[in-house]
Amino acid sequence: MRFSPAVFLPVLALSALVGCGGKEQPDDAAATTTAEPAPESSAPGSSSATASDSPGAASPGQVPRPGPDSCEPVAEAPDGVYVVADAGEVILRLEDSGITLDVRSTDGWSTSVDSDEDEADVEFTRGDETIDFEADVEAGRLVIQVCDED
Repeated sequence: MRFSPAVFLPVLALSALVGCGGKEQPDDAAATTTAEPAPESSAPGSSSATASDSPGAASPGQVPRPGPDSCEPVAEAPDGVYVVADAGEVILRLEDSGITLDVRSTDGWSTSVDSDEDEADVEFTRGDETIDFEADVEAGRLVIQVCDED
């Protein structure tokens, strides 16, 4: 009995497909993704930190409390409103006559303010806790930092 080559063609094609299929990749190799590296942040209290790379600069106007006995730069808020950790709020403006400010403390915190035309120092205290909000005029712009003086 003689078979036509047309009969063998589908059998050969099927064999080739099965043979070329190869092994299935493991799940961890098949599901590769790329991730962007996390941005580096400077160490708390380092003097080379800028307002844009410090942990306290995540959101202008929101001023997180720095670590104990350290200071952090604060980004200038466009609206001049700074919420200082859980201690209170400072509204700060640079005008022709110098720095003007308004301070409000939250329950349990008290404030003391020392300011003149080119600097302002607001100290929030509660018991043994002290958070110091400092603003200076340098080259016509505000330079702000917050310090935890525990």
